[in-house]
Amino acid sequence: MNNKINKNGDPAEVKQISFRRLVMEALPEMWSFQLRVTIFMLLMLQLTGWLIDVIINSSGTAFTTANMRHFVLSWRMPVTVLLGGFLAFLFVTAEVFVQIFLADDIMTGRRSGFFSEVRRGIAALKRFMTPAGILTMLYVIIAVPLGGIGFSISLTEALYIPNFIQEFIFSRPMLILVYLAVILVLIIIGYRYLFTMHAVLLDGMTPRQGMRVSAGIMKLHGRKLVARVIKALLMIGMITFAGHLLFRIVPLVALEIYGMHLPPRLFVDPMAGEMSDQQTMTLIYRSLCVLVLLMGGYLCSVISLLGSSYLMMMVTRMYRSWTGQEQEMFPERPKRFLYRFKIVRITAVFLVLALLAVLVGGLFSQIFPDKEPVNLIAHRAGGTMASENSMEGLQAAIDHGCHGSEIDVQRTADNHYIINHDNSFKRLTGVDRKPQDMTMEEISQLRIKDTTGNGAELPVVTIEEMLDFIKDREILYIELKGATADRQMADDLVKIVREKDCQDDIVFISLNYDVINYIETNYPEFETGTLFFAGLGNIASLNCDCLIMEEEMATENRIEQIHTAGKKAIVWTVNTETGLYKFLDSEADGIITDEILLAEKVQQELDDRTDLAFLADRFSDVWE
Repeated sequence: MNNKINKNGDPAEVKQISFRRLVMEALPEMWSFQLRVTIFMLLMLQLTGWLIDVIINSSGTAFTTANMRHFVLSWRMPVTVLLGGFLAFLFVTAEVFVQIFLADDIMTGRRSGFFSEVRRGIAALKRFMTPAGILTMLYVIIAVPLGGIGFSISLTEALYIPNFIQEFIFSRPMLILVYLAVILVLIIIGYRYLFTMHAVLLDGMTPRQGMRVSAGIMKLHGRKLVARVIKALLMIGMITFAGHLLFRIVPLVALEIYGMHLPPRLFVDPMAGEMSDQQTMTLIYRSLCVLVLLMGGYLCSVISLLGSSYLMMMVTRMYRSWTGQEQEMFPERPKRFLYRFKIVRITAVFLVLALLAVLVGGLFSQIFPDKEPVNLIAHRAGGTMASENSMEGLQAAIDHGCHGSEIDVQRTADNHYIINHDNSFKRLTGVDRKPQDMTMEEISQLRIKDTTGNGAELPVVTIEEMLDFIKDREILYIELKGATADRQMADDLVKIVREKDCQDDIVFISLNYDVINYIETNYPEFETGTLFFAGLGNIASLNCDCLIMEEEMATENRIEQIHTAGKKAIVWTVNTETGLYKFLDSEADGIITDEILLAEKVQQELDDRTDLAFLADRFSDVWE
């Protein structure tokens, strides 16, 4: 096989991929194949997840960022990492390796089958068991979702930097530059080594050889590739827009207009006997809404698959072309089989979705009962409504009816407790000293610049002052913060809260699980919560009353798991409109946010939704 890079461009005998023929002939095969890959990977995900849970839960508790020290020092750490790595590599095999093999087989006329392609993909894994190969795999798993250039996998496609870390980065100009530089480097690497996997999988090269070949191809033909990809993306974008317009936007707008004449959230029980005309029309309307949402989502997912398949085939064709390899492009398929296959598939899908639409529409009131509103907890006392960790913040939270306020407590050198978030006072006062290195008298001389920008100078508040202020007015979520978050702090704060008779007005929370476990064990009358932004195992087994998760961790399954254990699920720190919309509409018990005013606006939007908008939110992730 000739692996020499073709400097003259495409060989004359290689034709462009026909988009029409892709639709008519290759799509049914690729869609069926992709469906089987998805089912296979879901089973593997469930199996591996179950094994990891068994390993983690054998310790008697879950592993989170709040108690990772115990996990890192045990045998469970390397075993879990190995299982996680196995799962990630398996996803790369099924969703990248196998897709490259399939695209190449379809275009060159070779017979393809699900199990044979998977076997080829698994066999190819050994070629990547080198330093360069492992780096290539890690790039696909971690870097592609962040840089956005290259082939990705569904397991990590939603990978992102947690919001609280992003806020920290974007508040510092130097870190912003470093962050942008890292993303730029990732993009350049993805561009330069785009064809590495094609070279390894299709031509049997080593990863290092594949990198050199890919770099050579991009040096000669990179501009041509970019032009073709842009052209293809524009075409796919137009087709996708047309599909969404035809299958979703137009019918949904028509239903939305009609739904304005029907009362939202009207209770209808189809088993109760005779219904009014309004109830009957509401039942039919809801079923039509579900049908359009499901069928429209299904058809749009087919279009999305068509676009991604086309891109994979196009890149594979360019690799074959630019390495000078002759090929028979896209041979004919038996049309009678394909048409019969498509008719049977489309009819079966339509019947299933229609039946599901009738069931969900008819049992809407029973499936989606009214739920309790999600509690708002103002971050750092009052969020953006007032200076952080201030008395003014507490007042603002109370004025807006917040369930509670979250504050940060640290110990001074002479064993007093003050409210401050950072490890030092530099950001707020200009004094670069830590609370634990200063006495209460020294700290009382400091003046904090109001973080809302109004120019006011405020004193550092003590925990006693805040307890006096919130007593019987709202819940104070006291975060034991920083280097002084230890058992002494726990004992001292318990004593102070008891002296103020505020036991029912506070919740002790911390990123340090040892401290929370200590409080829950020795002072069970106090409510406690563990803060974490990553975790494995049954997190509801942690010895506390509230599990306070970062947004990405707060899935429906985890929230249900927490509630099943009789505990509360809280999400932090939710500051975007999208995040607020998602979690105010969830089963979470509360959210910690800086944006109380925005949360109130979003809550009003949720309350004013039509049945269609409500159902659209329920089914938003079905085909994603």
